[in-house]
Amino acid sequence: MTAHRGAQVRRVVDTFRRDGRVEVRFSRSMVGVYLVLGVGLLAAGLALIGMVLGVVSPGTGTVEGGDAVMGSVFALVGLFILGLGIGQARPSGPPVVADAEGVHVQGKCVPWSVISGFGTSLQGNRLDKSHLVATILVDESTVDAWVAQRRSAGGRRSRLYAPGIIGSEGICLPYNLAVNAEPLSKALETIRADVTTRA
Repeated sequence: MTAHRGAQVRRVVDTFRRDGRVEVRFSRSMVGVYLVLGVGLLAAGLALIGMVLGVVSPGTGTVEGGDAVMGSVFALVGLFILGLGIGQARPSGPPVVADAEGVHVQGKCVPWSVISGFGTSLQGNRLDKSHLVATILVDESTVDAWVAQRRSAGGRRSRLYAPGIIGSEGICLPYNLAVNAEPLSKALETIRADVTTRA
């Protein structure tokens, strides 16, 4: 696992040093999980609804009216998860890009001049804090400017695109990236050192 994380760091840093730019996209494995799970739940929900309506044969036994409600719930959850998968498979642009200008998160740039470093933080909803994400460490005024920029642009606040959850740690990068949070933080910190040394 440590070797894998070290390889992730090297890949990101080497790509930046070679091309002057590196893109970090969503994880293909997570996209696959969302797509398979979404299709499965959608199919199960539609099958339950079909049985209640008499379109699909229930086989042996009887079908109760409650199955239609359960089928509707399955279908809606399946559609939602399928939407997450499709959104990650076909994003409008790379979720994270580092270049000579700074780190671009969902198309909005955080210049190197305001970044003091990179770290990781746990993010999620009140019930689930299990998402470890890479974090751009910036001062409070930069966080405030980021919030204002997001609001004026009508930015989406979904977990799918997660254009920086704003917290005391700074600006958090999206979930489900192809590079894990700790290696990504280390790679970006190495890139920052390269950029600031050249400046």
